[in-house]
Amino acid sequence: MRNLVGFDNLPSEIVAQINKCVNIWKKHLGNELVGVYLHGSIALKAFLPQSSDIDILAVVEDSLDIPTKLAIAKVIIEIDGKPCPLEMSAVRLDDVKPWKTPGNCVFHYSDSWRSAYLKRLSDPSAECCVVDDEFPDADVTSYIKLICQCGIVLYGREIKEVFSDISDEDFWEAISADIDNYNFHAYAPRYIASNILILGRILSFKETKGILSKYDAGLWMLDRVPDDLKYLPELAMKIWYEGEQHELPEDDLERLRAYLIKEIKK
Repeated sequence: MRNLVGFDNLPSEIVAQINKCVNIWKKHLGNELVGVYLHGSIALKAFLPQSSDIDILAVVEDSLDIPTKLAIAKVIIEIDGKPCPLEMSAVRLDDVKPWKTPGNCVFHYSDSWRSAYLKRLSDPSAECCVVDDEFPDADVTSYIKLICQCGIVLYGREIKEVFSDISDEDFWEAISADIDNYNFHAYAPRYIASNILILGRILSFKETKGILSKYDAGLWMLDRVPDDLKYLPELAMKIWYEGEQHELPEDDLERLRAYLIKEIKK
């Protein structure tokens, strides 16, 4: 097992990348920036420097205009993947305290949107919905629930000053609402193992009432899925956390997906 780390023992180059992210928001927002918060695997002390994303949520006083969104995205792209992939969103303070379900996103960047941003930066007439619009995003519910559980303040006000804690009912609705369409093959091929573990993490919340890391969710699944499917979460953990290469049979993947979704919907 490769070493999993938390915020206190991150490699120096990753700390430097995180600091660059914070400085982007400080530079472009100034006094309009309420705070910058770290969530995801680093906050859960299950970060894998070789493959994990850095997950950041910024809280702002007001909406962002299009030139500001593009300016922020342009600099984020320059440091994305150097060394870690970045996933970053921004929300308005008025939308998170008091909390408004499902969460309104005023900015979002991840590697799946990289090409759309680059196209818009080179062609002002190109469509890019994350630039042109604000949008409801159920993922914001997960970000904030995790921030309230174990998030890290990178800059700005303390967590309790900024966020209203999200009820278990609101959180469950956000993570399970479209569960029938959950797809292990969503996003780039490298995410299939991660997606398997995330589906198990969704189900685990029903029992634990806490957000587990993908690693802990994998262990949790080993005790609960049918015996003939236990090898799938086990291989998913080896792929995601140890860098091994394995073929995952589609028939069994679909059986695992159907089993987990059935349990989630009970």
